[in-house]
Amino acid sequence: MKISLYTKVFVIVLLAGMGFYFYQISSAEDRKITAVYVEAWRDAANFHLSEKNVDIAYIAFAKIAGTKLYFHEDEVTNEQIKRNIQKMKENNPTTRFVLAVGGYGVDGFSDATLDGNRYLFTESIVELIRELDLDGVDIDWEYPAFHAWDTQKSRPEDTQNFTSLMRELREKMYRLPFKSKGYLLTFAAGTQVWYFQNVEVQKVAEYVDYINVMSYDLIGQWSDQTGFNANLYMDPGNKSQISVDQIITMYLDHNIDSKKLLLGIPAYSYAWKKVKDSRNNGAFAPGQAVDIERVDLTYKMIQKSYLNQNGYKRYYDDQAKAAYLYNGDTFITYEDPEALIEKVKYINQHDLGGAMVWEYSQDAEDGIVKFLGDQLRR
Repeated sequence: MKISLYTKVFVIVLLAGMGFYFYQISSAEDRKITAVYVEAWRDAANFHLSEKNVDIAYIAFAKIAGTKLYFHEDEVTNEQIKRNIQKMKENNPTTRFVLAVGGYGVDGFSDATLDGNRYLFTESIVELIRELDLDGVDIDWEYPAFHAWDTQKSRPEDTQNFTSLMRELREKMYRLPFKSKGYLLTFAAGTQVWYFQNVEVQKVAEYVDYINVMSYDLIGQWSDQTGFNANLYMDPGNKSQISVDQIITMYLDHNIDSKKLLLGIPAYSYAWKKVKDSRNNGAFAPGQAVDIERVDLTYKMIQKSYLNQNGYKRYYDDQAKAAYLYNGDTFITYEDPEALIEKVKYINQHDLGGAMVWEYSQDAEDGIVKFLGDQLRR
């Protein structure tokens, strides 16, 4: 049978188009992700996510009442928040918006995921995704089978119930209205050794697209000694309790696909006052922790009022890859471009999925999120 020239050209064009389509898909899968948590009630006009190359915005947080979800107890305010989320989506068309459920100190998961309740709970989650036309769900249970320092109910069954929750959510998202990129399923993950005893991380990883590793709070205002919030490696004297590298290595040692790991980066700082240690510029010295609920130590405030101001000098631990400020009395641990570029290198070297930032409103306009978006897109 003789094939016409027209048919040959059509087949060539079709194959070329298919090749380009699959190339785009593979390139998108290989590209590193920039994700950030955004608070649902913030003014949508202040969110410039797509122009900063943010791939995923986690809407924080839907809370739990029995097996139902809500953003605010007041019904009118709850509806206003929903409309605000829709405005965020309209203003940022290339960013995928994912419903984040829970958050630290939010109770309800242990009850909602029991065998008798889990069906209704997952139905509520999927219904809210459908109502707001979101791109998936992030489960922020901190933490299964652990009372989280007496902030929530927990029971041993949480371990298997969490696995069942993620499996059933994945199954139900297959039945949602078609989206060309599909629906994302993710979860916020702990950094402690015991986390791997309480969570079946390997099993859960099979159902999810990304794991948001909360690789920060490696020290904080609960400590009476200064240190680094998110040091990439251990410091020369091994005075840090743990490093980001050690945390990521735990996941890799549990055979978790590196491409599913998003490295968590803080847009906030910790500080200690009455630190008297000129020899080490205040690092790993006794001090009185500053209450960051009362004192604004977000990255945007660091840039505005602290960096090279009011006697503060910037220092850098080249082994730990951690930046800090010290003025002879107050020590501040924070992120900066030099520390961030090392984390970008680490993400690329270990073939991680990308980075996740907590949290957008804490960032400077031309700050951490934009820096990561630019660097990870290269």
